[in-house]
Amino acid sequence: MFITAIFIHIVFLFSIFDIYFKSPIVKNVVVYEPTHVAPADRLVLFVVDGLRAESFVNYTTMPYLREVANTHGRWGISNTRVPTESRPGHVAIIAGFYEDPSAIAKGWKENPVDFDSVFNQTLYTWAWGTYDILEIFTKGATNHITIDKFDPYDQSFSSNKNTTLLDDLVFTKVKSFFKKAQYDNILSEKLRSKKIVFFLHLLGTDTAGHTHKPKTQNFLTTIKFVDEHIKEVEKLIKDFYNNDGRTTFLMTSDHGMTDWGSHGTGDDHETQTPYVLWGSGVEQIKDKESKLDLMTNSMSLTHRFDINQADLTPLMSTILSIPVPANSIGQLPIELLNMTLQDKAKAIYSNCRQMIAQYNKKRLDVEANAVKIIYKPFKLFDGNKVKEVINTMEKMLKDGQYEKVISLSEEIMHLSLKGLNYYHNYYQVPLLITVTLSFMGWILYLLRVIIKQKMFIQADFSNYNNLYRLRISKLIDTAIMYISIITVVVLFLIVYVQSLPMQYYIYFLMPIFLWKLALSPFNIWLETLSMLKNNKKLNMLGIEVLCYVFGSLLLGLALTHRWALSIPLLGMSVWPFFSSSVHLNKLLSIAWTIGCLLLSIFSFMPVVGKDVWIELVILAALIWLVLHMLYIKKYLLNVNFENELLRREIIITIGQQFLLFISCLVIYLQSKRFETKAPLSQSLHLLCWIIAVILPIVPMFYSKKIMNRLIGINASILNFYLLLSVAHEGLFMLTLIINVNCWMFIEFELLDEGKIKISDCDFEVDVIRGSEKGLAPIGRSINSHDFRRAFFFTLYIILAYFGTGNIASLNSFEVRWVLCFTSSFQPFVITTLILLKTLSPFLCVACTFRAIQHLTKAPVGYLNMIVLIFSNIMGLYMLFHVKNIGSWLEIGTSISQFVIVQVITLFIVLINQIAKVLTEIEVFNLINKVFKTRKKIL
Repeated sequence: MFITAIFIHIVFLFSIFDIYFKSPIVKNVVVYEPTHVAPADRLVLFVVDGLRAESFVNYTTMPYLREVANTHGRWGISNTRVPTESRPGHVAIIAGFYEDPSAIAKGWKENPVDFDSVFNQTLYTWAWGTYDILEIFTKGATNHITIDKFDPYDQSFSSNKNTTLLDDLVFTKVKSFFKKAQYDNILSEKLRSKKIVFFLHLLGTDTAGHTHKPKTQNFLTTIKFVDEHIKEVEKLIKDFYNNDGRTTFLMTSDHGMTDWGSHGTGDDHETQTPYVLWGSGVEQIKDKESKLDLMTNSMSLTHRFDINQADLTPLMSTILSIPVPANSIGQLPIELLNMTLQDKAKAIYSNCRQMIAQYNKKRLDVEANAVKIIYKPFKLFDGNKVKEVINTMEKMLKDGQYEKVISLSEEIMHLSLKGLNYYHNYYQVPLLITVTLSFMGWILYLLRVIIKQKMFIQADFSNYNNLYRLRISKLIDTAIMYISIITVVVLFLIVYVQSLPMQYYIYFLMPIFLWKLALSPFNIWLETLSMLKNNKKLNMLGIEVLCYVFGSLLLGLALTHRWALSIPLLGMSVWPFFSSSVHLNKLLSIAWTIGCLLLSIFSFMPVVGKDVWIELVILAALIWLVLHMLYIKKYLLNVNFENELLRREIIITIGQQFLLFISCLVIYLQSKRFETKAPLSQSLHLLCWIIAVILPIVPMFYSKKIMNRLIGINASILNFYLLLSVAHEGLFMLTLIINVNCWMFIEFELLDEGKIKISDCDFEVDVIRGSEKGLAPIGRSINSHDFRRAFFFTLYIILAYFGTGNIASLNSFEVRWVLCFTSSFQPFVITTLILLKTLSPFLCVACTFRAIQHLTKAPVGYLNMIVLIFSNIMGLYMLFHVKNIGSWLEIGTSISQFVIVQVITLFIVLINQIAKVLTEIEVFNLINKVFKTRKKIL
């Protein structure tokens, strides 16, 4: 069952990429050779990583490039798309297409499919920069592409870092390269060729933005350094070529950056990057009276021309008169080029033919395998019209109708993009239907398993063995079997005939198998209907079902609107007062209600990551220390433990308090050092790593008493969480721990176990009686209370993830999160720490839920099935809210939301296993067993 669930949810997880997002790369497209005269022989491309438009147009720290843009060059805003990361940004600039969503499986670091680029089409390309960017463009035949790379990730990002060193290394390598060319005849001959590119990737600005933030003096110093050295490189290259006037220069950026030094989403500061184009072939502005752009600081509005980032690809290709890369969707901005009308027409026609070739190849790929009876072509631009358009445009070029060629080319490019999008999404609707049916079949199957367990545990076979009903059931089961076989064969042939990818067999056949399993044996459903007819509380049952479905949909809505979490939390806050005949402790009920209300408030607060309030982190630690001391007084000092056990519990608890106190000091000291720009203490880093290793082990030194073990687990998790906190998330974690523990106390009181106290219960299993000590016997059936517990658990899981934000993107990342552990830019270490921080609240909830399972004797496996039902209702909701139209921020966010739902569903099983280890392993028992074994051997 576990393996089946994992497989099904992995299928659900990856299905959206086939439904909504396919790779934009069309394979085996034949490029079109341009016929226009090249405006330049060579192109120099500067990509200033992480430079946002605002830093260029509103600050005077890049005086040379601003002067160029306002006099003999052109400038503008290059609008990027989400995700605003380095790899997709460089691919858009140099290859002309935007993000390939399937690259998410590789962490946005490399494209999963080989693609064409400007570099591929050049005679020679020389590139300098970081290895992770340069290696993107060196796949396949790379004899003509020469790279000089380095590893930038051993650099420290503590506040005293000199980020100009990264760019200085690139500029130094370029200067050495041209110096070498003076005595290297082979290199010099290559450099005298036409159709060549020099590419400089400058990472220092991005690192400065992450470390110092874009508006700081350190950041502005870095971009000033870049500006000065671009001027030097321009002079160096012009001198090398004796000022022959055949060099074009282009400065741009792959993405921008927020005020707090992050990028990844669709904020204007992230998607708006600058570009400056100057040199050979650039259209000069003849108007002597240049108008100023009032939205900027003294930039020329006359020289401004905004473009899309992918438009830079056909622009560079046109400048060198090389084929536009096969996969580009950029459209040539001819207004920027100083060319004759004839050459402009030929250039844009070349761009248009490349678009048509891409569309036509995709159309032919679909038509080649499509079943004619069900095939629906793109009628606006079918095969006959493609040939007709090409012939018409060729005739216009021969007749000298260049204006018409330009106008028609722009129209055909838009039409080609529409057709390309149509065939990219050709199988979207059928896949959406099949995956929806799979979701519903899986939910129904889980429900059938739960119903069957309830029937068998209650041993109610009076109606189950009704012969007439059994005969009807067998007939229906047989019909289901034959219908399933026929459907499987038909769908298999449809997929096979169209030569669809292997995963399509799973998408189309999985719903058949799931519905077959869900409906058979049909006698269970007949018996269920019979039981519902005889149920006197049918109306109440219907209301409960609607509440759970509505609640699950609200949890799905909470993925996009965090405030939606407050609605079920408000309902939970009044639950003890209306749903129980057992008299609950008033103080406990009030604490529960206050906890739910406080948690609902957090859902309205800003996402953690933008603001830093270390004082709130220290406050959370102090509150926990006070509560911890109250726990010692009430549950340790007043309990009649054996002396040795009592001493052990007290010593461990005090030890945890000491660790938390030390952690508070580290948090405070490192924060002050960072604020004063002092170097961070490596000794304190080491101390934090030691504490982080000790913390998960400490709870296992406690006894298996539920209260003591949970306090130990929560103390360790909170301590680690606070080391990675910067604002109010510490208070959220504290509130969550208190609230879930109140839930456990209420569930115990609802059991009405008489004289048994929760402090007497433990995680130990009595092997002889097969039950938890002092509680009901094992083997009971699922009841309505279990559905409530499972829903609460699902809500807490979502709340733990979205209470203060999420890691769907790095947009909420704050460097100060990891200052207690590292000051080096180590992506793997940083990502691991952030992931562990995000998962910490899960573990608190899972351990408490495990305690509730022990106390209530709920069948663990079946309880998890109920959780899966709720999470799959959320998943079904999100499936229909994944977007492939609108802004790229909305598209990227919708992908993240669906992925999160599926990952949470799969993660529940794993986190429960970790909770089992933390709650059931006792170190002292293991040590005793080892010594006893050694004594026997001796």
